[in-house]
Amino acid sequence: MTQEGKGDHPVRAVAATTGGGFYGWKLLIALATIVAVNLGVTFVGASVINAALAKSLHLSRGTLGLGSTVYIIVNGLAAPIVARVIAARGVRLTLIIGSLFVALGAALLAVWVSEGWQFVLAYGLIVGLGNGFGALIPAQTCATAWFESRRVLALSLVLVGSGVGGLISAPVLTNIIVATHGDWRAAWYFVLATGVLAAVVALLFVKNRPSDRGQVPDGGMVGTRGRAAAGSGGVARGSTYRTRERWTIREAVKTPALWLVSLAAVGESASSTAALAHAVPHLRDLGHSAESVAAAMSLFAVCTIVGKLSIGFLCDRAEPRNAWTACILMMSVAILVATQAHGASAMYLFTGMLGFGSGGALTCWHATVANYFGPDAFASILGAQMPFSNAVSAAAPFFVGLVYDLHGSYTPAFFAVAGFSAFAAFMLLGASPPTHGGGNKLEAT
Repeated sequence: MTQEGKGDHPVRAVAATTGGGFYGWKLLIALATIVAVNLGVTFVGASVINAALAKSLHLSRGTLGLGSTVYIIVNGLAAPIVARVIAARGVRLTLIIGSLFVALGAALLAVWVSEGWQFVLAYGLIVGLGNGFGALIPAQTCATAWFESRRVLALSLVLVGSGVGGLISAPVLTNIIVATHGDWRAAWYFVLATGVLAAVVALLFVKNRPSDRGQVPDGGMVGTRGRAAAGSGGVARGSTYRTRERWTIREAVKTPALWLVSLAAVGESASSTAALAHAVPHLRDLGHSAESVAAAMSLFAVCTIVGKLSIGFLCDRAEPRNAWTACILMMSVAILVATQAHGASAMYLFTGMLGFGSGGALTCWHATVANYFGPDAFASILGAQMPFSNAVSAAAPFFVGLVYDLHGSYTPAFFAVAGFSAFAAFMLLGASPPTHGGGNKLEAT
């Protein structure tokens, strides 16, 4: 074991404060609020609106799924551009751009959309760009820069925003549609207002780096206990692996870890996007009322919050990769339950397991990228990875919709998606931490 500094006790870097203490915790509230709108409302909440939209405009389930597919593809393809904008202009401007895209897409859906191709363009392309620029990559990049010792917890708290956004927006949007006698356009006006609100929050409260406030990352702990010597490759019991080396995209793509992590990202995304995009019409087909389905979707949102927080507290001290595997397997089982969700208990079991698994899995994905490749490379590595993972997983909602249109049942497609996700989960177990020619380096937490 190596020692840094004097003695056997850790030394904490002291942040300069500007009054009111460390700003990072306040920043997390702002970031979570923005993610609540640009991801929670536009994906979870929008599933309620889009089901009513598809019924009103007589769209096929394939077209409904295509909207979600384009949304996901655009989100992934935009990721490298998002990473470049973050590097050149900072997180705050990136989040403002994304929020305004959400507002624009919602405006088009409210006043313009009357055909399937228009729905795919407004929701899939425009709102999808809003998600890409206004949610995960910039928000998590900001959280990673502001936090060190509590990094996974910080990442999970930002992601909680999407669960809260879905929890609140699903019943609110349902009530708006019911109160306006089925007018789904009124619900999109509500989304428009939230997009503008998110842009204002980003403008007023988001700070790109701790140095912008005269501070340093919270938890700047330089310790000696549990830290492996350079080149040892050992992982201390009860600790998470964290690289202490700088990585580039060119170096990362040469490691098996990046590709196995990408496969796991596809596995989790395929199951969550396919199931979520078709959950409302599937459960309605099984005879559940609109109100009970809305409650089930709210349970999904609650369980994403529980999953994210549980993983956030656990995986600052336990390896995220193992928890990630368990979460993906839970999602696979949830989809199998969905095929037999004729009763209320099975319906709630389906959405609850799917929510907990997807919430925990997303946190683990981001934590694994940050821990394996470092905070400096987080945006660029995730930005390079997401086009691959999203392009493959984005086909899932469209595939499931097409299978339904051909067979009149979701069961065959749900079985296929669940099987693929389980395969990706087991492959993830082989994603050992990458090395830079020498041994692994560990920072104990």
